[in-house]
Amino acid sequence: MHKILITGFTGFTGRYVLQEARKRGLNAICFSEDGSSSSLPINLLDYTAVREKIEEIRPSSVVHLAAISHVLHEPASDFYAVNIGGTRNILQALSELSRNNLVNNIFASSANIYGNSSKVELDEETSLRPVNDYGLSKKTMEELLVLWKDKLPITITRPFNYTGRGQVDSFLIPKIVNAFKQKKNCLELGNLEISRDFSDVRFIAQAYLSLAIQSSQFRVINLCSGNLTSIKEIISICATLTNHNLKVISNPDFCRKNEIMKLKGSTAKMEKALGYKSPYSIRETLSWMLSK
Repeated sequence: MHKILITGFTGFTGRYVLQEARKRGLNAICFSEDGSSSSLPINLLDYTAVREKIEEIRPSSVVHLAAISHVLHEPASDFYAVNIGGTRNILQALSELSRNNLVNNIFASSANIYGNSSKVELDEETSLRPVNDYGLSKKTMEELLVLWKDKLPITITRPFNYTGRGQVDSFLIPKIVNAFKQKKNCLELGNLEISRDFSDVRFIAQAYLSLAIQSSQFRVINLCSGNLTSIKEIISICATLTNHNLKVISNPDFCRKNEIMKLKGSTAKMEKALGYKSPYSIRETLSWMLSK
């Protein structure tokens, strides 16, 4: 049976990846800091512990999701310690397996590393210009992964924005959805002029598992919908689905410095690798989130 090691499974994305793995009948083994839900307790910054556990598990594939991912996280030094240091330990441990039968290893990067680009549609060859510590840590992680491309099968994924049930409301779409579910009269947000390429977390989980069981050489793949949706459109869809209107105010205190105004991905390479695009429209995702 294909044995998948998932890191960061207690996070928003990881829970869906674990569900998808079980649905596919894969043997999923998880790392988490506290060992919750029958996972193995591990500190990814403890190389000796990481190496011992990976040697014991001997996975066929790894889906590495564990990371500090909220752009406003403090202290910013955590981005580099976890996103780079934890990844480095996993890479070294995998390369030292006594019998290396690895099929593939998925490392989650982020479309945030593209920064503000003049291109209408961002493909994997687009120049990387991160504008915050999170994006810079992921760009550095990718540069680290290049050093291991001749030693291990590696797929770097660059997911664009995605959402779904269970995402905390410090993220934009859950914040908007919760305001409509609670029938609030007013909602304060940051910059209302931004537009994003939004996907459904269920699709992202499916994509991770599909890629994980593919044998491949080093590659970088966007995970995205290929559609650009504005914040105002999100609000309008929620208003229609709930038959409720609220006043939305742009609060300058919520606006980020160096905000990325538009972020839309090319799906060409993703479609070639997966053989499919996301089956979920943003309206379907919002309807799913609003229904619970």
